[in-house]
Amino acid sequence: MFAGQLIFKQVMEFMPLPTFRRCVAKYQGERRVRRFSCLDQFLCMAFAQITYR
Repeated sequence: MFAGQLIFKQVMEFMPLPTFRRCVAKYQGERRVRRFSCLDQFLCMAFAQITYR
């Protein structure tokens, strides 16, 4: 069984979360969001970009 971290997790560790959250707050990215947050959407788009989808 795999015991290490996935490549996607290792790449996302380099992303500065406080800076991302500050940008979302500055531009009111979460203003009308109900369930799918800006961070969730970013992670989905980053995964799609990495996997060529």
